[in-house]
This record gives sequence, structure tokens and C-alpha cells, in this order.
Amino acid sequence: MNNRKGWIMKQTWRDLLFLHWPVDRSWLKNLLPKELEVDPFDGEAWIGIVPFEMSGIRFRGFPSVPFASNLLELNVRTYVKYGNKRGVYFFSLDASHDLGVWMARSIFHLPYYRATQSKSEQNGEFHFRSIRTHRGAKQSHFQIRYKPIGAPYETIRENLDFWLTERECLFVVHKGKVYQGDIKHERWPIQKATFNIVEDTLSDGYFFTKEKAIAHFSSSVTTHLWPFKRVSEP
Repeated sequence: MNNRKGWIMKQTWRDLLFLHWPVDRSWLKNLLPKELEVDPFDGEAWIGIVPFEMSGIRFRGFPSVPFASNLLELNVRTYVKYGNKRGVYFFSLDASHDLGVWMARSIFHLPYYRATQSKSEQNGEFHFRSIRTHRGAKQSHFQIRYKPIGAPYETIRENLDFWLTERECLFVVHKGKVYQGDIKHERWPIQKATFNIVEDTLSDGYFFTKEKAIAHFSSSVTTHLWPFKRVSEP
């Protein structure tokens, strides 16, 4: 965690909600690129919706640019393996900054979509709203209120909350080739959270079940992103 050599981008993620629910492994496998495997926990696969604010975005060797260094993001993710490496796979990432979306789609081949988004806080409760506006993409609306409860705690490696949150790489499959992007950060300061979904068409097709959902909150963590590298055979 202390070795920061080679990173290309630095970001701080704030007021983040992890909203997760279990899904059938066989069904999830059919949604993934054939190159990736489902990574289950005690036999169950999981999908997450993650809203947060990203700030202090900068490339190595360059300062943050005021108009381009902050954005809101809302992603839908799951957990996969490629070989013996575990990581995150994104079904979608909605973001509030046109330039950031263009760069992520063009450079990293990530499924980013332009969206109109807002985030506010009152009495410790956060209100996050996102409307996808990306031309040609399936439209979706998502609006949620969430609030941390209890004191921050450190996750334990063998437990589900560690498994869901402490992932140090993501995978992208582009034209049949698998790419890995490493992300390093200190351990998440995690709190339990409550939530109330006001509007949701984002989870359509992902079998979201409120009764089985679990929620965690993290106030802030600074991340470093390494260049993507191809890990599949030529």
C-alpha cells in the first residue's frame, strides 16, 4: 500500500455508499464476458450500486484543474476473477462530467455514461440523484437517501464487508482481450448505513431485493490508479 511508484491518476472518493444484494451465480455468469468468472462469497454472487463524489482528480505530474477535478459518479458493479486475480467488473458507470466520461470511454474502454446528477447533505443524511442522459444509451433514473449509523470500524479479511469493499483492481474486456487496472488506497473507513430508495430504474434486470440488501458508508478515501495492462494471452 505504501508503494506509489507508477501510478497515473489520483482521486479522492467521498460520501460513498456501498449498496449490495446477492444474486444467482449461474444467472450472473450469463451477464459477464466469457473471459471472466464469477467470484462468489460462500457460494453467493453479489451486485452493488455505488453512488459517491469524486474530487481532487489529477494525472501524475499535473495539478488538479478546477473545472475538471470534481464529479459525481454512480456505478453498478459485481465481483469477478480472471485466473487467480480477484477484482471488480462494471456494468455501468454514470458520471456528471462530460469530459471525464469521454476520457474514460476512449482511453480505458469503461462503460461510462453522461448523466445529470446532484448530491446534498442535511443532518447527516445524503441525497443522491442521477438521470442518465447519454445519447443512444438505455435511460435510467436513480434517487436515494442514505445515512451512516454507528462508529467507523475496520473490516476483517474473512468477512463479507471486507470482501465487498477491499478490491484492488478492476477488469475491462475489450475486443476479446482482458485488461487489468490496479487501484490502491488505504483501508476503507466503513460504517453501517440506512437507505431509502426514492426512484430506481437503474437496477432493472439485476433482481434488486431490498429485504436482502446490505448497506455500508465510507466518508473518504484517496486512491491511486495505475495504467491498464493487458493480462490475457495474445
